[in-house]
Amino acid sequence: MRLTVRSLCLIIAVILFVLAAIGIDVRGISLVALGLAFFAASFFVPDTLVGRR
Repeated sequence: MRLTVRSLCLIIAVILFVLAAIGIDVRGISLVALGLAFFAASFFVPDTLVGRR
């Protein structure tokens, strides 16, 4: 499995959606909005590898 910036954004988005579904509150920050932002960002970032070159 290759870890790319795009897949990292999608993993973060899924984690944020799960935390929002469970009902965790982070000082008034909307986890759904952050999840949507990371999901949208995954389509704009280049598909480059993270880690070794």
